[in-house]
Amino acid sequence: MSKMNKLSKEMSLYDRDEEGKLIPMNVELELDAKDAKQHPHLVGNSVSITPMPRGEIKRLFNLSGKVDDVKPETDKDADGDLIIKHCFDPLYDAKDVPFIKPVIARSIVATIFRESGIKIDPLSGQKKVEDDEFGKN
Repeated sequence: MSKMNKLSKEMSLYDRDEEGKLIPMNVELELDAKDAKQHPHLVGNSVSITPMPRGEIKRLFNLSGKVDDVKPETDKDADGDLIIKHCFDPLYDAKDVPFIKPVIARSIVATIFRESGIKIDPLSGQKKVEDDEFGKN
């Protein structure tokens, strides 16, 4: 029988600063197989991001109660907004976003989604929340 460890509150919460803001974490850039093959120089790079809190995920996908009802926002700048709000190193502003290379923008958004617990298919661009808990709260 294996020893069970008790889950602590500190282990279950994202780190926040004294003002309550999420502290960016340095994580590996998410690349799908096609992008990794075409852009091997990007493999192993890291970015500093903050994950999306549950409420923001709900708003982004307009969850109405069921995971089957996931409808990504139609705003064409949603990815740019996510990058500006959640990517801290490198740090982009609204003037930069239109000039970010598509492979980089796609990878940063995929990284933010991964760290936020959102499952995506980077090749199709379809975003899915697979955890039905998002529809319950």
